[in-house]
Amino acid sequence: MDSKSSAGYVRAYFDKMAANWENNPQEYGVREHLVSLMELPENGLILDIGCGRGVMTPHLLKAKPGRLIGVDLSGEMIRLAREEFSGQPVEFVQGDILEMDFPPVDAAVIYNAYPHFMDKGALKRAMARLVKPGGSLIIAHGAGKMVINGRHHGPQVTPISIPLRRAIEEAAVFLPEFEPIVTIDRSEYYFIRMRRV
Repeated sequence: MDSKSSAGYVRAYFDKMAANWENNPQEYGVREHLVSLMELPENGLILDIGCGRGVMTPHLLKAKPGRLIGVDLSGEMIRLAREEFSGQPVEFVQGDILEMDFPPVDAAVIYNAYPHFMDKGALKRAMARLVKPGGSLIIAHGAGKMVINGRHHGPQVTPISIPLRRAIEEAAVFLPEFEPIVTIDRSEYYFIRMRRV
């Protein structure tokens, strides 16, 4: 399946799931901890990629970004995020991050969405284009690799998901454009922070 076809499949899946998508309250503390590991710059431009209904929005706003933009393939996820965070200093945009342009980004955060990028090479190229030198690319999950891979098992999800490997292996995908700074692969969470070279 090519990138366009897989993007369409992912979009359709998440449009269908959006209304009942859960914000797991048990991951709240983990999300807070993950944001502390991100070392996000104040007043920077942060992209929340695969933002869904905005689960990371309240956590990312605490970092005091100059601009926070949530991006998702699913129009329905974006619609619900806009409703939930109406009046908050965040923008939500529907589209394919692999084909979008933004001003130079200080940090790109992919939370609980990385396995759904079927073409990692295309993701790497997009991130190298969008993240400014010295900026950060962050891949994080509010649960460990075994749990995440378990959730992405089955006939509905397998066509739109690639199992996570060890954090250090996934970080290597982004060399040499990105230098791994922190790679954590624990049962409680999964975290990679890389610096744009």
